Amino acid sequence: MAFLENLGKRVGEAAQAAAKKSSELVEITKLNVSINSEEDKIQKLYTQIGKTIFEKFKSEGSIDPDVSESCQAIIGHEQNIKALKEKIAEIKGLKACINCGTEMEKNQIYCSKCGAKNEPAPSTSPEPEAAETSQQAPLKCPSCNTELSPGAIFCTNCGTKVG
Repeated sequence: MAFLENLGKRVGEAAQAAAKKSSELVEITKLNVSINSEEDKIQKLYTQIGKTIFEKFKSEGSIDPDVSESCQAIIGHEQNIKALKEKIAEIKGLKACINCGTEMEKNQIYCSKCGAKNEPAPSTSPEPEAAETSQQAPLKCPSCNTELSPGAIFCTNCGTKVG
């Protein structure tokens, strides 16, 4: 009887984990749709800017100062995209390297691409479950023996060059 209760508990936990992952994927998809919408708005404004400048140039040979309003709108859309991408990174448990912008785990101290020291982000939620490992043997730092992602050039824990 205890076996069935234990099995039921495990099935329930697996269902909860799957539901959480599913809701995260739905939220990421919604954010990506919002990003695409903002990018479409930027493209329309680029077209508007180009048409305005061209028409003014064609008729008067000068550039229209009214274009600055469209430029400000583009800046607003770019800020929206940045905020949406930050939300996606937060959901995924990632941050951007302060030096090169490479996505990295929140708890990594050193960037695996450029080796820059990044302060670990404060943890607001439990660590995400580890993804399935690839068929490749894991790369380890020769200094601190930390397991690294394939293709890492620098250790994410101590900053030692590994690649």
